[in-house]
Amino acid sequence: MGRLERAAVQQRLTDDREVVTERISAAIREQIPAYASLGETQRRETEAIVTWGVRRLLELWVTDTSLDEADLQRFRGIGAARGTDGRPLFAVLRAYRVAGVETSGLIGEAAADLTIDDALSLNRVMLASLDQLSEALFAGYTSATERLAADRAQVVRDLADDLVTGRQTSAAALKDRSAQLGITLPAALSITVVGSVAGEVTVGEVDGLAAAVAESSDEVLVLSTCRAGQGVLLHSGPIDLTATGQTAARRTCTVADVPLADLPATCTLAATAVRHAPAAAFAGRSLDEADALLVALLRGEPAVDPRTFASAALHPLLGRGQAHLLQGLDAYLSAGSSVEAGRALGLHAQSMRYRLRRARELTGRDLDSPWDHQLLRTACTIRGMDLE
Repeated sequence: MGRLERAAVQQRLTDDREVVTERISAAIREQIPAYASLGETQRRETEAIVTWGVRRLLELWVTDTSLDEADLQRFRGIGAARGTDGRPLFAVLRAYRVAGVETSGLIGEAAADLTIDDALSLNRVMLASLDQLSEALFAGYTSATERLAADRAQVVRDLADDLVTGRQTSAAALKDRSAQLGITLPAALSITVVGSVAGEVTVGEVDGLAAAVAESSDEVLVLSTCRAGQGVLLHSGPIDLTATGQTAARRTCTVADVPLADLPATCTLAATAVRHAPAAAFAGRSLDEADALLVALLRGEPAVDPRTFASAALHPLLGRGQAHLLQGLDAYLSAGSSVEAGRALGLHAQSMRYRLRRARELTGRDLDSPWDHQLLRTACTIRGMDLE
């Protein structure tokens, strides 16, 4: 086979790249436990690397060349990422060996007239590439682990950033990465997004808030990062930003007990609320999940189920024995006054006032606040609609 024949084999495998990528990825998952437990985001990342790696190897085989500096820089970056996410280096290196064996088999299947010279050339390119990339991966991996020891604050920030962007979803990888940092991540975290009416929130400000929160409660784990000019705090328990110097110049939204896999979507929801909710919604307090869901409904993004919003807004009134309170609140919101609501329900004025007072206490909403009034009325309206 000459260069043109090898190029034809390259084209066949390129045209069939989805099957090629899946076959190699499946072999890696089957043979290496660390890759079998990857989350969806990491699996897609691995498949993208496989697709690029096969394409690059074929190019080297056809042209009888070797990896260049740009390739090695990319492998150093991959090694650094693996050092940060806690995937064992031996597993990473073995994944490339498994990929190499599978690629050789695929080339053999695609080239019926493969000669000894072709096989020797492929073997030479494969071994040289594995040697070069192993060195680059090791360098990147070592650099990342050294940085982990030298700059723990940045590494913790990287972990928080990966959690809120969905780049880190594997339970096994999270366990290894947390162990490196000496922390234990719970199955769910609360998330607080912090914005500023004066402009963007800086990394220093967010780090300061996180440190103040951690100092005020030794039992609460706090991770922090910045996203698009907003601060993000991930915490294992309730926090009080007002006790740490939180001022009215900041807008915040907190959603409690979010499963780790749901953090990216919840972060987007809370960030949208902090950025777009009207000033009256804050009124000296932090927004919660119901507030954020209402902002999303009013804006039309991010997409939310209206029933999810209604349940979040009225949750305290949906338990056993609370139906009469929800009925009283709904009547008040519909009638516009407690007198008319009491008359509609056949209730004494004192009984109506009691129901409204308990509804305020349980929901934490002030019926005299235009925003809270709108939120509760919207939630009650949605509950009364047939959305099936």
